[in-house]
Amino acid sequence: MKDLIRKVLREEVSRRFSSGTSEKRDFIIKRLEDLLSDTTRVIPPLEENYGIYNEEWCKNGKVVMEARYHVDEDTDEFFSGDLFINEDVIEFLSKMLQVRKPFILNVVTEWYDENYASKFGPEVNRPEFEIFETFETDAKRKCYQMINMDNFSREEMIDYLDKETGYRRNELEELPDDELKSRYRSVYNSRLNGIGNRNPT
Repeated sequence: MKDLIRKVLREEVSRRFSSGTSEKRDFIIKRLEDLLSDTTRVIPPLEENYGIYNEEWCKNGKVVMEARYHVDEDTDEFFSGDLFINEDVIEFLSKMLQVRKPFILNVVTEWYDENYASKFGPEVNRPEFEIFETFETDAKRKCYQMINMDNFSREEMIDYLDKETGYRRNELEELPDDELKSRYRSVYNSRLNGIGNRNPT
């Protein structure tokens, strides 16, 4: 039923903005494919990303497009799939093609859902994943960094987490190596984007 409702809503958007011809749709899709062809896909580990399934498309260390799939932590039920794209891309397409942004965003949603969400879901054993809506964003987010933790000693990781988080030092010292490394990467990447508060010194 949910799938049917979303399909009807997308068709309604396409009907309302009928100025978007097939040629314009093709141009939008070509532009999007060109954009992704010049990026690197990064998939942050689920356990280090607050339980959110993310697919980041990165260029020069910055996210140019990002899909987020949300699963209820209590029921393990998928309930939302959102795509975020740099607002400059949408603005360019709107001016170039002289069409309204809602039409462009609808084309982006359908394109990504059919070509990428449909592949990512099975990759992570969640074939039900899909994109519900696309949003413009002006956030200049940095891409997730897959740090080589072999370069850090336990003491260095504990010192960092002790300074940057609310974890007690004795709690950190009791963590197994894998969990300590995972927490370090998670906190480090959050701080890259200004997320989270540091402990007062």
